[in-house]
Amino acid sequence: MSLLAAIALAAAAAPGPMVVFAPEPAAADPDSAWIGEAVADRLAHDLAAIGVDVVERADRMRAQESLEIPPVALSRATCIRIAEALGASRLVVGAYRVEKGDVTLTLSVLDAARGTASAPLLASGSLDILPALIQAAAWDVAALGPAPPSRTREELLGLRGTIPPAAFKAYGQGLTARKFTARVQLLRRSLALAPGHDDARLALGRILLEQRELSAADAVLGRVKPGSPLSRVARFLQAVARLEIGRYREAANAFASLDAERRGAAVQNNQALALLRLGPLEPRASELLRSAVEAEPGSPDLIFNLGFALLSEGDADGAVYWLRDAVRRDALDARARVALSWALKKAGRRAEAAEEWKGVTALAPNYDAIAAPDLTRRFERVLPSERLLAADRAGRSASEVAVMLVGRGERRLRAGDLDGALRELTRAVYLDPYAPRVHLLLGRTHRARGEREKAESELRMALWSSGDAAARLELAAVLKEMGRKTEARAEAGKVLKDDPKNAAARRILDAP
Repeated sequence: MSLLAAIALAAAAAPGPMVVFAPEPAAADPDSAWIGEAVADRLAHDLAAIGVDVVERADRMRAQESLEIPPVALSRATCIRIAEALGASRLVVGAYRVEKGDVTLTLSVLDAARGTASAPLLASGSLDILPALIQAAAWDVAALGPAPPSRTREELLGLRGTIPPAAFKAYGQGLTARKFTARVQLLRRSLALAPGHDDARLALGRILLEQRELSAADAVLGRVKPGSPLSRVARFLQAVARLEIGRYREAANAFASLDAERRGAAVQNNQALALLRLGPLEPRASELLRSAVEAEPGSPDLIFNLGFALLSEGDADGAVYWLRDAVRRDALDARARVALSWALKKAGRRAEAAEEWKGVTALAPNYDAIAAPDLTRRFERVLPSERLLAADRAGRSASEVAVMLVGRGERRLRAGDLDGALRELTRAVYLDPYAPRVHLLLGRTHRARGEREKAESELRMALWSSGDAAARLELAAVLKEMGRKTEARAEAGKVLKDDPKNAAARRILDAP
């Protein structure tokens, strides 16, 4: 392909979705702290209703959690990082101010690739009409996009309706409350005040689903009317609830209906899992999962599910192929390693299965009791949304993941969490066994736990890998504690040969 053709193709490519971040308050005020997330949730729904490809607030929160970003005020760089995990090309960021019962929203559309922002978009008025202000902002944001809004302002107002101020406030407070019971109570109050408030109904259904109150979630989500702009999201989540309850036939039919309306990898994935759980007489789940993987070839969850489905259907060699890919894409995926070991056993490759099981033991010792294949275990990944995340660690090499684990282990060691440090560093050393720093930190961890023989072994491994002075000093200290003073002085002398002014080595050498 010529350079000009590549440029033309890139220019013609569809832009990624938009993601809305909660506007930040101009001044801290507990009474109005609910506004930011309420704006983010409702604005995303309004944008979707007028044809904008926009990320749900729940998916944005899920991406933030997967990236281990705490729920605090976010910098612009962090917002862009979250947007990248969602494949978003544009962001909505901004602020709000509340004064004497009035609220002012100031929003900007940010281009994630260029880092450029639009001129500020303003919407202001009484706090009592905040939903109408959000609708006005949605129209203005959509007007900046590549295509005009699919509905007029009047059509959007008719579609979304009006919400009493008290109901909207309860909804916003329900989104931001910390405790599960408080969130449920507030969202139920919003629905009691406004039974047609589908934003609150959807939020309540999600919370109940996350807390495994599956029958309650099914009932709540079933009350979203078919004509609502939130109907598809509600139907997807309701089907997830039914799949998790065990109503597999209903779930499979619901996902099939959604797929007939608009094909999607997540819908096909969940439909396949429902069929897989119905039993071997159903159509092959792997066929649906192959279609899903073709649509989203970078998803580790889809690749794992395809491998697990093939294993369940008796195709051990096909399962090995896909499960190896799942392990390669996510080095810390212990379940993928378990399933790969099972598939290798089923394929008669016992030595490879035993070798793979070493990784399971190192990365997830609690799985050690399930070495024998057990396909009744629900290892498959039910997807909670039609929007897939670009997982943070997926696609990183084993050594890159090991570096992340070493950082975690070192932080835990400094904080005095020796068990946590040992857990992270043990996983790291399996993924990158020749990295000297992981052996040094393991040596320090074992020494702090009083396990001096293990500390000595790790520190000698660190020296074998690099000959680092810090590891040699640590080894000298351990040898001294073990009463092996001659060996300790010998190690300290080696440090002093290269660094005659090293005070720590001199103290060991001169000690009686």
